[in-house]
Amino acid sequence: MPLHEPSPYEVLGIPLTAGVREINLAVGPAMRAGRHSRQQIQEAAALLRNPDRRLELDVQQQLPPDPVEGVAELLAPALAEPLLVVEPPGPPSAEQFLVLHRAELAADFADPAPAGADPEPPVPERFAVDLSVLPPIEIPE
Repeated sequence: MPLHEPSPYEVLGIPLTAGVREINLAVGPAMRAGRHSRQQIQEAAALLRNPDRRLELDVQQQLPPDPVEGVAELLAPALAEPLLVVEPPGPPSAEQFLVLHRAELAADFADPAPAGADPEPPVPERFAVDLSVLPPIEIPE
């Protein structure tokens, strides 16, 4: 199984400069070769016959990079110093984790009290309301 999907030019076995006549003539040999399905060959030929879609495909084609003169001189400053390897931080310490005990969860989510008892269960101390969480309130007189 190929790692990439072949381009229409590869499917038909034609160069990038092929005209409509060469595309039509390449369909028969491509079918006889049997490397690609009939549907792939027909789709490739239809795409290459359509000038707009062919231009879009040609623009998206990746061109090989141009050779760069003097690569060693360009990279010399970066290669002069060895790379600094930073050790990743270890796992967090146990103190950094929030610990919930089963008894606290049971108290937080206990069933409501039976009728006649206090209608609201007591709020655990850690969730008690204080002025740090309330916005300032103006009480009308």
